[in-house]
Amino acid sequence: MSVCLSLAPEPMTLRTALPLVILFAVAPIWPAATPSWKDKPVSQWDAEDAKQLLADSPWVKHSQPHWLPDLSPFQREEGGNLNEGVGKGVGLAGTGLLGSRREAAAIKRAHTKPEPAPVIVRWESALPVRVAEHMTGDIGAPALKGDDYAIAVYDIPTPKQGNLAGLLKGAAFLRRYQKKEIKPSHVEILRNDDDDETATVVYLFPRSVEITKRDGGIEFAAQIGRLWVSQYFYTGDMQFRGEPQLLMPSTGLH
Repeated sequence: MSVCLSLAPEPMTLRTALPLVILFAVAPIWPAATPSWKDKPVSQWDAEDAKQLLADSPWVKHSQPHWLPDLSPFQREEGGNLNEGVGKGVGLAGTGLLGSRREAAAIKRAHTKPEPAPVIVRWESALPVRVAEHMTGDIGAPALKGDDYAIAVYDIPTPKQGNLAGLLKGAAFLRRYQKKEIKPSHVEILRNDDDDETATVVYLFPRSVEITKRDGGIEFAAQIGRLWVSQYFYTGDMQFRGEPQLLMPSTGLH
């Protein structure tokens, strides 16, 4: 008499699943490693500490710009720039002469734009950022001439036109909860030598407006051409060794 043994796996039941549930429930959740620069005085930072801070820290964010809708001919004329915000042409298909399906496809294609590349937004006037830029020899970092709050958007497609800095100044702000928006006092455009189509745009906000830890989240927002950049910074995190770091202080860090 032969005996047939079944090698099929046992169906998952409450009895067999319970040990797995317990295993995952008690598995340790390891906290993210603390960046090395946080626990050292600046005098002990090395190049790796500086690189870590400039790559990801409370003062350095990676932001995804978004396209604004194309402008109508009337809006372009009213704004004084007939070429700004012009969508792609729809061609012959877009007139409907080649059929409704071709027309719909042409119109959709005319309003489709490639997703813009992410950009880096830095709170430039924070002393930890300036120290890290100096240590890494970051030649792309802007030279700050004043002592105001400074925020820079790096390597973003930037149109070329007459009073662009004036236009950018009027289309940016810092927003705090239940407080008046802070408008920039000055904007600088630093064209990239190897790519004249992009630039680093530096926004200077008056230091006469006090920003404190109690403000919590601060939204920086700016329109650059037809791109919209919005990024939150959190003042509770923007500290070094217990001191807020938003402005260049009169004395150095320790």
